[in-house]
Amino acid sequence: MAKQKKPGKRMKPHYVRSKKRKGGNPSALARRSLSVALLLVVAGAVLFGIKAGFELINRKLFSENTRFEIQHLVISCDGKLTEDRIREYTGLAEGMNLFAVKFKEIEKGMEKVPVVESIYLERKLPHTLIVKVKERLPVARVAGKQTRRYPFVVDRYGVVLPPRQSAATLPLIKGLDDDLRLGLPAAHPDVKTALKIIALCDSTGSLRTYVQLETLDVEYADFIDMRLKGGIRVRMPRFSLKSKLQNLATVIKIARGQGRRVKEVDLTLDSAKVPVTYY
Repeated sequence: MAKQKKPGKRMKPHYVRSKKRKGGNPSALARRSLSVALLLVVAGAVLFGIKAGFELINRKLFSENTRFEIQHLVISCDGKLTEDRIREYTGLAEGMNLFAVKFKEIEKGMEKVPVVESIYLERKLPHTLIVKVKERLPVARVAGKQTRRYPFVVDRYGVVLPPRQSAATLPLIKGLDDDLRLGLPAAHPDVKTALKIIALCDSTGSLRTYVQLETLDVEYADFIDMRLKGGIRVRMPRFSLKSKLQNLATVIKIARGQGRRVKEVDLTLDSAKVPVTYY
C-alpha cells in the first residue's frame, strides 16, 4: 500500500511591480494634437464656407441684382445745401445698387461737413433712395479770442459754424478767451449756459416778448452780463435760469404797464424782491 503524501505548503504567487512612466506616450500626444488641429482647420473651413455662401447669396439677390438699381434719387435739404453738393458729399448717383450703398459710411462722411446736423437715408424698393439732410441752424453769434471782429455762429448744440451775414441780428455771446474751431463744439462751459438762456427765451411766449437778447457777456465769474433791446442791462446768475428769466419778464412787463423804462436788473440775489433801477 502506497503511502499518501502529506500536503505541503502552497507557494504564494510573486507579483512584480513596475513603476509608471511619467508623461504620456509621445507618439500618442502627437496624434492627439494633430487630430485637434485638423478639427480646428475643418471647423474654420466650414465656417468660412458658410459665410462665403451667405455673402454670395446676398450679392446675387441684393447688392448685384440689377432689379435694385437706383432709378430715383430723391434728395431734399431744409437749408441752403444744393442737391449737387449733397451728391458730391455722399457720392450717390443713379445706377448704383440700393443695397450696395453703405448707410453708415455715408453718415460718417457727412458728419465731417460742418453745416450738416444729420442725414436720413431710406430705401424704397425696388429702385428709389430717399435722402434728407438737416442743416445746423444758427441760434447765436460767438466771439472768441481770434474772432472778436468777425464772430462765428453756433447752433443749438454749440457747434461752431462760419460767419454769416444773415446772423447779424442773432444774440452775441462774448467774453470768451478760448479759440473756436469750425465744426466742433465751443469748449467754454458758459457757451452751453448762454445757449440754454437763448433757447428758453425763444421757446416761451412771455420771454420772447419781454426778454429780447442782444449780448451775453460771460467774462465775469459771478454773473452773466446780459444786454437786452431797449438798453436794459441784466445781471444773470448761472443757476435757476428759467425762474430767473420769468422774474425778469415780470419786472419788464410791470414797468411797461406803469409807463417806466427799466435800466438795470440784478437777478443774482436770492430774494423775493428784485433790485431794479429805472431811467
